[in-house]
Formats: sequence, structure tokens, C-alpha cells
Amino acid sequence: MRRALGLAAFAAALTPVLGAAFGYNSGAQKPGGVKNRLDYENEFRAAKALEGAPAGGFTSVRLFTMLQDENAGNNPIEAIPAAIATNMRLLLGLWASAGSAKFDRELEALVTAVNRYGDAFTRLVDGISIGSEDLYRNSDAVEEGSNPGANPQVIVGYIQKVRQRLSSTKLKAPIGHVDTWTAWVNGSNAAVVGACDWIGMDAYPYWQSTALPNNAIEQSPRLFQDALDKTRAASQGRPVWITETGHPVSGRTWGQSVASVENAKRYWHEVGCPRFGREPIWWYKFQGDQAGDQPNFGITPPGQLTSKPLFDISCKPPGSSSPVPIPVSTGRPGAGGPPTASSSSASTSSGARNSPRSDVSSPPSVTTTNSAILLSGTISATSSTATNSPMLLNGTVSATSSSPATNTNGAVLTAGSIGGVWAALLAVVFAV
Repeated sequence: MRRALGLAAFAAALTPVLGAAFGYNSGAQKPGGVKNRLDYENEFRAAKALEGAPAGGFTSVRLFTMLQDENAGNNPIEAIPAAIATNMRLLLGLWASAGSAKFDRELEALVTAVNRYGDAFTRLVDGISIGSEDLYRNSDAVEEGSNPGANPQVIVGYIQKVRQRLSSTKLKAPIGHVDTWTAWVNGSNAAVVGACDWIGMDAYPYWQSTALPNNAIEQSPRLFQDALDKTRAASQGRPVWITETGHPVSGRTWGQSVASVENAKRYWHEVGCPRFGREPIWWYKFQGDQAGDQPNFGITPPGQLTSKPLFDISCKPPGSSSPVPIPVSTGRPGAGGPPTASSSSASTSSGARNSPRSDVSSPPSVTTTNSAILLSGTISATSSTATNSPMLLNGTVSATSSSPATNTNGAVLTAGSIGGVWAALLAVVFAV
């Protein structure tokens, strides 16, 4: 009995440990109009059945707006009932670059959705993003004629307003902001970092035409890691979620970066695969764009929905015929396109331009493998690995990292819960 109680306490301490999202970005528009519930349902089903995907398909979708029709009313976006019908998780977005009156409508649509759909909706929410690349588009770096952004004080005010408005509702989700990594490393935006529970990073080596020595596809892993390192260094200890990244399958050459299916495949395998299931990530994007000569980032072709990608996305290890499985996220990820009417432009969604290499290294972590219930195996704040642990932490524990620790099957453990884990571990030992 004492042993059973000890294990129960240990399991209880692991309750906050959550999976890492494997998602994609979805705009609100379709050719000729706005997506409706059926459009979203069909899209979500296709995305969840994506052939060869390491989790069997995308399990979360990032939205840019809460409004079904941005020009009238406060009706919630019909992606919500579609997500409920398909069990698709959601990273919600409130558009924050069109003034306070429009933002208030976004917020009222969110509250309406909570009241209308209740737990069936709130249980699916991975997080809430207040805006998307508003700080980037508020800077001098943005292209002339692009949508205006919002200054840091405005975004902080919106975050505070959302916290207050949701405090009396059943929606208890971490609130953050999504922006380019270049915006996050700009010290004038530090107040936004401080107001967030998490920060979302958009980073595209493809757009970094002045990167040194160049931005050719073989430089992409280094350029992306540099962006991530810099963002983490500026995060004030907040978890960093990768909210947009990808490489175009077609379109113009930008600097030395060539848009092609082969390069998109290489980017997926060299930048995406090492991170899928280990940290929250929303790819840009699932379905290709249908018109214009802008770079097309879709991993499936435009037009009719399909679950067959344009290239192998299985993340197979070298010499293996079997893909590496990653877990389907069952909780919030981590306490650790060209614009629709409610999204930022792909051409301005650079995530990174004119970027020198960062010298900031990734934080160390402690990794567990084959974890199930610890009574064997070791955990050390200084060692790198704990193996063959029949119920260990189901997660990586890092005593030196400010980012949430993650493991090989996608669970996330915040720094704040490490003490509880150790206490429960001692309870198990003494109970035995």
C-alpha cells in the first residue's frame, strides 16, 4: 500500500507535464470568400490524415482571427465547431493590427465561443495569441505598403484586457504573442515579452537574403537555430513556441535560397524532423496557395484537399524504412500565408532578415528514453541521459535551462514543476 501511495504521489506530480504540439497555420480565406465550417472540417480531416507524417498527421492548427466575418458582427470563427467535430486542437489568434474597436470584436467573439461551446471547445485550446507579427510590421524593416502593425504598449494593453475578460470564464489557456524573431530580439519590445506566458517565434531562413555567408538551403539549419537561440536569449525565461516556419515548394529565388519541392523536403527533414514531438511547432503550411506568383509554402498542392504531401515527410532515420513516431499531443504545448483578411503577409512574414549568426548556444538538457514508471534508471542535473526507466519523468529535466524541458516523446516539464517531481521521487523511494 505504501508503495502504491508513493507511485500515486509521483504520478500526481507529473500531471502538469504536457505534450508538444505538432500543428500548422491556417488562414480564414479561400478563393472567392471566407472558409465555412464544412471547409474547415474537410481541411482538418485531411491534415490529421497526412500520409507519412511522424504523428500520423497534424494534431493542432493555428488560427489568425476569432471572427468568422471580419466586416460584420462578433460571430466566432467556424473553425471552432469544425475542430470540435474533428478533435483538432487549436492555437487561437486575435488580430491586433486593426485598432481597438476591431480587437474588441475579436475578444467578444472569443468569449461568445466559450459560452456557446463550453468544455467541448476549451479542452482543445493549446494557447491564445494576441496578434501576429504586429511588432515586426510596426518597425522600419517592414516593406512599404504592408499592413500596419501595432506598438508594444498596444499589444501589452490587449494582453491585459484579454486576461481580465477571460478571468471569469472557463477558458484557462496560456496567453502569448507571435512575432518574427527579429522583433523579439529588439529591446524596445521587451515589455511584450514580460506580459506573455509564452512567446511565438516566426523564422524563415528563405527570406534572409543578406545572411552571411548566404541563405542557400544548406545554411537553413544554422540560420534557424541562430534565430531560435536569439529568441530564447530574449525570452526572459518564457517558453518559446515555433509558430511559423517552412520553405516554399515554388516561387522566386530569394537571395541564394531556391524555392523548390526538393528544398522544401530538405528543410522539413533538417529543420522540422529534429523538433517534431520535442517542442511546440506550427508549420507554414498545410495546403498551397492557388493564385499569384508569391512563394508557395504548402506541403500539399493547391486546389482539392488531399492528405498526400508533395514530398516524403516521414522523418525516417537514415537507412530505415520506418518513420520515427511522435506522440499525439493531448494537452497544451509547453508550460513550457500570404495574408488573409486576418493574417500577415508571407512576404512580410520574414521572421528574419539581415541576420548575423548568433553566438548563443542552446541550453543543455537531460534526456530520458524508454520511459514509463521509474524504479530503475538515474536522473542527474549534470548528466545528459537517463535510460531504461520504466516510468521515469516521461520528460526531459534540465536544471540549467530557462526553457521548458522536453523529452523524446514530446512531454513538456516546466522549471517550476521540477521541485515537485523530485519531492514525489523521494516519496517513492521512501515508500519502497
